[in-house]
Amino acid sequence: MKASVEEISSIKKKVSIEISEDQVAKEVDSFYTDLGKKAKIKGFRPGKVPRNILERYFKDYVKAEVIQKLIEDTYSQALSETDLHPVSPPVIDPGEFEGGKPFEYSAVIEVKPDIKLEGYTGLKIEGKKEEVKDEEVEDRLKALQNLHANLKTVSEARPIQTGDYVIVDYEAGVGGKPLEGGKAVDFTVEVGSGQFIPAFEEKLIGLRPEEEKEIEVSFPEDYGYQKWAGKTISFYVKIKEIKEKILPPLDDEFAKDLGDYSSFEELKSKLKGEIEKEKELSLERQLKDQVVDQLLETNPFDVPGSLVEEQAKALVSDTKLRLGAQGVALKNLGISEEKLQEDYRTMAQKQVRSFLILEKIAGQEGISVTDEEADDRLREMSERMHQKFDVVKRYYEKNGLLPEVKAGIVRDKTLNFLLEKANINYV
Repeated sequence: MKASVEEISSIKKKVSIEISEDQVAKEVDSFYTDLGKKAKIKGFRPGKVPRNILERYFKDYVKAEVIQKLIEDTYSQALSETDLHPVSPPVIDPGEFEGGKPFEYSAVIEVKPDIKLEGYTGLKIEGKKEEVKDEEVEDRLKALQNLHANLKTVSEARPIQTGDYVIVDYEAGVGGKPLEGGKAVDFTVEVGSGQFIPAFEEKLIGLRPEEEKEIEVSFPEDYGYQKWAGKTISFYVKIKEIKEKILPPLDDEFAKDLGDYSSFEELKSKLKGEIEKEKELSLERQLKDQVVDQLLETNPFDVPGSLVEEQAKALVSDTKLRLGAQGVALKNLGISEEKLQEDYRTMAQKQVRSFLILEKIAGQEGISVTDEEADDRLREMSERMHQKFDVVKRYYEKNGLLPEVKAGIVRDKTLNFLLEKANINYV
């Protein structure tokens, strides 16, 4: 077997493979020998069919099978001999197959680019350190206060006002006909929150318990739920109950109810520390983003399209999982997977470029990951998912996902290395 490489571009190669006449003949003979043992042709006993008769009946079949077998047997060997590592499936051109001649075929593949790096240490970046403001702690406290509030039925016969929680029955319809999925019983609406339908919430203001009313709401053309987009819908509403939020007092008892806090001041101190940590992590992400942006700007290179498509598909998959966790299906938003994948292509290209350049730097700097570090990462993930470590590890091993985990750790370590070597100006 002979293999040669033609460079189509920095990321696309054409591998031409030639298989000797002897090897071709050997495979053809082997196929006809096996075929002769099993073929049933009228007038001949099994195993006694002459070769010329077999060729008359099975020539095209044998040709196709031999071509497939020759390619399967030599493709990996050709890649090894030419030291190529494809990142895409090959596009095979089988060429012509003629008896008594060598068989030649070619495979076009994509490979990672050979990146020529320039000055990736000592990058000049800028970051802004922010102190925690008292208002931020107060906002965090208010959020906790709201989270632990109680709803109490309003006893006085008053109308609905902003901030109320209203229990309603409703049925949506157009032109007197009910809409599919447009009916609810004992549905809770927080008036003025905008979490349901803002115009619907607004039109509840002023209504009283036991009151029934028809409310019309016009939905914009780009409304998320496609079946209602661009329509004016009538809601037949019955007000069943009005509740108001009762906030717990922000005091030592409130802090003790939340956890192992001896006082309200200790809770405030804990929240301030959490916000400080969040700001530090946010600053670190911003600095790392600057590092990556500078590296990409000063080191242009082509990106294999197959890797971009693969990453775009991964982004779509992540989006579907996040929406699914919220009980939302992508199709209900009026967006196809194909359209979303197209929208994600620019982001995917930048991510792939980032992965490739960080991988190159890691290789040059000898940055690697140990099995113990991979286990530590899986242990963190298992704690977040509230799963046993052994269960999570077996899942990642079984599904071949450990290399991806290790690659993520290498990228993190490489970014930390670049940040340590950067010249940071804090403002």
